[in-house]
Amino acid sequence: MKVLVDILGRTFYMSFFIILVPLGAYTIHNGSSAMVALISYLVLSLLIPLAYLSSSRSGFGPSEKRIGRLCYILGWVLVQLGTYQSFFVGDFSFLWALPSVGRDVAFVIVMYIQVALSLTVGYIINNLVRRSSTK
Repeated sequence: MKVLVDILGRTFYMSFFIILVPLGAYTIHNGSSAMVALISYLVLSLLIPLAYLSSSRSGFGPSEKRIGRLCYILGWVLVQLGTYQSFFVGDFSFLWALPSVGRDVAFVIVMYIQVALSLTVGYIINNLVRRSSTK
């Protein structure tokens, strides 16, 4: 449980770098602003955590377990594919009925959850790989 709280806390601080740029691009509201916001978010949500995980002080939880960069990339891809797939299953038309501020808040929450889930899935994959390699 402490690992999850640690991941959520560090994701919060990384989100200042990951979320503000796409949110600023989206609030411009010209024709291509949504595409610019999406691409900048995808790039930043991949590169900022990778840069953090490259640090020697990037451990999570009381035992300071680290997440391998490849495990994070795999977790990031799985979360992005899961999010993409959810558009085929769910009906998100209610988002467009919200005022602009409501949509912005919804997108910020989704972006935060995606980064936190990517780190969590990467952590789980990393632990599974380590267990299988020690047997």
